Amino acid sequence: MNELMKSVLILSSAPQTQKAINKAFEARGFTPIGLNINCRENDKLPERPPSAILLKTQKFTEQLNKTIALIKARYVGLNIPILVLTSSTQVPEDLIFDSVLLEPCHPAQIVLRTIGLIRLAQMEQEIGLRLETLEHDFGITHTRPDMSTNEPFNILFVGKASPEFMVIINALQRKNVRVVAAFTSFTAFDYLYEQTFDAVVMNGLMSLDSALSVTQTMRKNAKLFHVPALLMANDISKRNQDAVYDAGMNDILNIDDNLEDISTRVLEQANFHRLHQNLKHEFGMLGGDVCTDTATQLYNKSFFNAHLSRVFKFYDMQDMPVSLCLIRISPHDDNKTDEAIGASYQQIGVMIKNLVRLQDITARLEPNLFAISFPGQTAGQLGPVIERIESILKCATLSDPLTGAILKIKLELTMTTLNTAGATASVA
Repeated sequence: MNELMKSVLILSSAPQTQKAINKAFEARGFTPIGLNINCRENDKLPERPPSAILLKTQKFTEQLNKTIALIKARYVGLNIPILVLTSSTQVPEDLIFDSVLLEPCHPAQIVLRTIGLIRLAQMEQEIGLRLETLEHDFGITHTRPDMSTNEPFNILFVGKASPEFMVIINALQRKNVRVVAAFTSFTAFDYLYEQTFDAVVMNGLMSLDSALSVTQTMRKNAKLFHVPALLMANDISKRNQDAVYDAGMNDILNIDDNLEDISTRVLEQANFHRLHQNLKHEFGMLGGDVCTDTATQLYNKSFFNAHLSRVFKFYDMQDMPVSLCLIRISPHDDNKTDEAIGASYQQIGVMIKNLVRLQDITARLEPNLFAISFPGQTAGQLGPVIERIESILKCATLSDPLTGAILKIKLELTMTTLNTAGATASVA
């Protein structure tokens, strides 16, 4: 199977003018494919399904609905996310899309939202496949929880309590949003480490330095990495916009915009993050003791082999790859006790689960053998990922639970892109 091309289909009235957006997608490894938004011909759509679809429009016409229906029919059975980019706040409810960004938008902002939608779609797809494996191979019927909730959004505001800042806070509180205010970055991190927030809004009216510093620190923290950060500012130059998004900010709120539009942008980011967290929670509930290794909470060998076959068949039908990484561990010092060696295996297993995406499948096949399945990616594309995993595991500090002594291990990693024969057999 050839290297998989990650593409984004961009539909607009002038596809040739989207140079900045195209460049931003290319920088993140995507191939942008431009198409006229009024396309009426199925054969003009790319043969391989895109990872996402971007609709750039100001007019929501009946022809637009027909174009979307044409695309859905071309890639039937696939959950391809659709992002609408528009300056109109009057988006028809009958338009099938996953998210809306109100213009003007920075290209980095568009790419960030698109990647987030792709991640959610992949998680949804993998949940569906795991539910099939549980039901057909293990006789377990899992009832999906209701994702809707009346729990108020929890939003942290960081910075000086200027009048403009307070106006936005009051507007959100009227919408039943729980607001926490931190006037300094030190206080902000106290709150961020103690509580869970759906979004963080930062006051950049006086200075950008503190807001950028907080955002950069969030993007280096595993717990805070995906929490959306929004900057409230007035007129920002293009150079400063680039710096803001490079720091990891998700959106810039112009203080001169309509108050309702500002509130909508904050709540849209918060809702998007809440959905991701709900899906993450559901992933952790699938399978239970029948399908998981108790010590590490990874899937066990029986579930992994059954599920790998189903995953491969699904992706093979789409002409998309599935790759497999096997991680074998051995003690560096054979004189260690069985308890110490077993503890090192368990600690590595727990780490592995946190080093990959939620939609990747992690399992413990033997006490010292672990597996990771990567749907939709070839072994070649996963080179940097595997290097990162190997580097982190080799540098991990493992300890004997009884004595506290440092435990050293040896790692052996192997990578392969599965073919039909390899996927129908057990991996170990």
